[in-house]
Amino acid sequence: MWRSILFCLFENLEFAKFQQFVMKRENSYTSGIFTLGMLFFICGFTTWLNAALTPYLKVACELSNFQAYFVTLAFYLACAAAVFPSLRLLGSAGHTTGMAIGLMSMSAGALIFIPAALLRTYSLFLLGLLVAGGGLGLLQVAVGPYAAALGAAGRALRRRNAMDICGKAAGVVGLPALGSVLFYKIDSLEASIQMAEGASRAAELDTLAHKIVVPCLLIMLALLAMVFWVKFLPFPKVAVDNSGEGKEKAQGGGIARLLRLCLGTLTLFLYVGAEVVAIASIALYGKSMGMSLEAAQALPACALLAAILGCLLDVALVPKFVGRERALAVYAALGVIFSVAAVSVPGKLSVAFVALLGLSASPVWSSVFSLTVNAGKRIGASSAMLAAGMLGGALLPLAYGYLADTVGNRHAYWLLAPCYAVILLCAVANFPAAKNIHSEK
Repeated sequence: MWRSILFCLFENLEFAKFQQFVMKRENSYTSGIFTLGMLFFICGFTTWLNAALTPYLKVACELSNFQAYFVTLAFYLACAAAVFPSLRLLGSAGHTTGMAIGLMSMSAGALIFIPAALLRTYSLFLLGLLVAGGGLGLLQVAVGPYAAALGAAGRALRRRNAMDICGKAAGVVGLPALGSVLFYKIDSLEASIQMAEGASRAAELDTLAHKIVVPCLLIMLALLAMVFWVKFLPFPKVAVDNSGEGKEKAQGGGIARLLRLCLGTLTLFLYVGAEVVAIASIALYGKSMGMSLEAAQALPACALLAAILGCLLDVALVPKFVGRERALAVYAALGVIFSVAAVSVPGKLSVAFVALLGLSASPVWSSVFSLTVNAGKRIGASSAMLAAGMLGGALLPLAYGYLADTVGNRHAYWLLAPCYAVILLCAVANFPAAKNIHSEK
């Protein structure tokens, strides 16, 4: 229907070449990968904006550390809650329609930010994050299986790693761009806010809150443009099984496979929580260590650069030089080391170890995905179950915020060491029994 409307509008303008492009694109692998990369870029951009919103709203809405991390609570709670309803929607409406709905929900969340900024109301910001997070949860469930199903199964993990790099690159690009607007001269503005009282104080805070209006408008328009791209220029058709049917022999039996999925979900719960804590908290931690907030706002992008480096190392070394299970154990061990170092080393060097946590966490998602999800067999349902691990991004940062208010920002990072220790135990004790269903060649 969408293509018919488009062609009727343009039939008198000699858009025959455009029509042929649209028709050919349905069966184009390259265009599918390109669109998939764009969607993962959007997912990453939206996700990592929380690293800028947390310190920004802490100042603009005068929040404690604990209150500021309601940003990640609202966003990731909505992401996790949307996972299983998304499966039902995708089963009835289809993946491309689900992607479009997810993108529209994310644009609606950006729209809600505008009155939230004008009124400087934290509850409205959280509502916008809930709406955007729900849309992102739907979008991730819709696009995730394509990374495995779009192309040869033997290269599924490499495609997933490439998509992860797209998502993290979005944060590297988007966070400094947004930070240049939100955090411009924020230290002097914060100093004047602390000195002001009454109406003048409220006016200064309103000035800071209004900075986010134009970026939200631009984000909303970009998301709506992507809706057009997805609906008018759809993905190539691929077979994605969202049902609960399928043979279990490749995984060594239904019960064993379910246990591995549960283990994978626990691993991702801890991994997502630990990664979000490191990236969302590092700007405020840098400020607590004596950096200006305008300078510290660049730290989340540094952590994401470390994450991209980890993904590239993963592509280069696994499985040619090291097995997938052992690699996961190495990442977890590095996470334990960097977490302890962040608490133990003196001065601003500890900030560098927090940034390095991005390196240790970067390939965990794709590793668990490879070891637990069987392409072509329940891939949609399995991906959704793993995606429910995003709940860790809602709860662990909130726990970090409480500890930061109680024992200080530095010692609150003790929370991360046991998380990575559990991931290490899971990798060593259980995953070696799993057959790597996305055999890499």
